[in-house]
This record gives sequence, C-alpha cells and structure tokens, in this order.
Amino acid sequence: MDGKKAYSTFNGVMLVFLIIIALSLAAVIFFTKSSVFSKVDKHGCNNSSGYTFSYAKNKCIKVYEEALQLNRTGSNNPNDLKAFIVFSDDNKSADMFLPSRIYALLNVNDNNTQWHDNSSAYILYNLPEKLSLTKDNQEIYYINR
Repeated sequence: MDGKKAYSTFNGVMLVFLIIIALSLAAVIFFTKSSVFSKVDKHGCNNSSGYTFSYAKNKCIKVYEEALQLNRTGSNNPNDLKAFIVFSDDNKSADMFLPSRIYALLNVNDNNTQWHDNSSAYILYNLPEKLSLTKDNQEIYYINR
C-alpha cells in the first residue's frame, strides 16, 4: 500500500469515527432531560439561566428581576452583597435570599415577619419609612420606602 492510499484510508476511518462520536453525543444530549450545559433543579428551574424556584410565588423566577433588593446596614459600598425579598402575590409569605443563606420562607404578619433557624432569629419589620431585616435583634439589611 502506498503512502497516499494509506493516508486516505486513515482519514476516512477517522472521519467515520468522529461522526459516530458526534452522533452519540447528540443522542445523549437530546434524550436526557437536561443538557450538559444547563442545570435544572427539582422544580424544573434552569439555574444556569438565572432561574430559582420561589415558594412564595410558586414558580421559577429571576430573583434580581422580581425581588426587592435590600442594602447592607451601615455600608455605603455599592459592591457589598445584597439581600433580596420576594413577596407572594397576596403578601402573606415571602422568600428571603441572603448572601450567607440562599433561601428561607417567611410567613408575613401585619407589621413584622419572623423566621428562625437553629442559630439565629430573622425578623423583617414592615415600618412606614422602610423595610428592616434584623438578625438576633440587630438590623442587617434595609430598604427605604
């Protein structure tokens, strides 16, 4: 077998091999519920596209589009991490997204909302001049009205 014919045969075999691999990969992506490029959570929210499940809204949302953004108390740095609150349509519950804690569901009362975990007590006060989020009786985030 001369060099050109061997080279041509090798190229043909490699081309067929690459086509088989490409078709196999396409089939795996097509037949799985989520692609290798996205992460879908147990609620069907595509986290890779910025969606998070909101229990208060009972749907997938983009937190930065639908939530109230709370500022860190005592800081003027715009780069400080923010907290976010998403209220249900009937304002009876809310989701709380904190930098150190991804999620908490709050039950809303008339003037304050309380949530407790194993080590801390969070209260969201609905004051006439602002919303104030406290942790262990100290304000940590707020938003003026």
